[in-house]
Amino acid sequence: MSEEFDPKIIGFCCQWCSYAGADLAGVSRFSYPTNVQIIRMMCSGRVDPIHILEAFKSGADGVLVTGCHPGDCHYVDGNSAARKRVTFMKEILERIDIDPERLRLEWISASEGGKFAETIKEFVEAIREKRELKILPKETDAAIETFKENRIRWMLGVSLSETNVDKDKYVLAVEKVKQDELERQMMLNEMRAKGPLTIREISDATGLGPDRVFQHMIALRKKGSISEAGEREAKFLYEVVM
Repeated sequence: MSEEFDPKIIGFCCQWCSYAGADLAGVSRFSYPTNVQIIRMMCSGRVDPIHILEAFKSGADGVLVTGCHPGDCHYVDGNSAARKRVTFMKEILERIDIDPERLRLEWISASEGGKFAETIKEFVEAIREKRELKILPKETDAAIETFKENRIRWMLGVSLSETNVDKDKYVLAVEKVKQDELERQMMLNEMRAKGPLTIREISDATGLGPDRVFQHMIALRKKGSISEAGEREAKFLYEVVM
């Protein structure tokens, strides 16, 4: 008989509400699985997408983000920021072949110790059914680098209500930026790891078409992220500018 899978869960908890709820669950002797590592945050809005990706990269099978109920945030709109980031992150996770359901957002107040315990139980069981997470290292590293880019950081901070553009156009623009940045970081990571490469070599390593790689190379050169590094078999080599 195979041994039951015991998932590793990382829980980011808001200090003012959900972390206090976790404390109440303990004081009230509500039982819940102990394979959850809780990380206290000043606010759920302080949970950065890079924190989530690093958690998965470090071996977490699931990540839980918990915060104050809407309208109860001690920092006014921190939980709104958390909701936006988690929604944004789920789309990125899908692109790097991580089931978005492995990331969950839940509102838990300081008085809801019972809800905290039940949420942990439900999430652990849901992740147990999905089995151990096998990440794609290259894609995950590219996603981490993507969230260091200014364009992506800006999109995480701005809300649709602050823009005077059509909603559908806004969504399409965001999708394009996410895809572009993720692909460019995959290309840059290949050059960092292997040194100067040709467009064909980058295409083979990333799975992107040569035309797509060429378009990204133009953008990366304009930005100053890459430069020419000689030739190999009559084809230009490109390297990352340190």
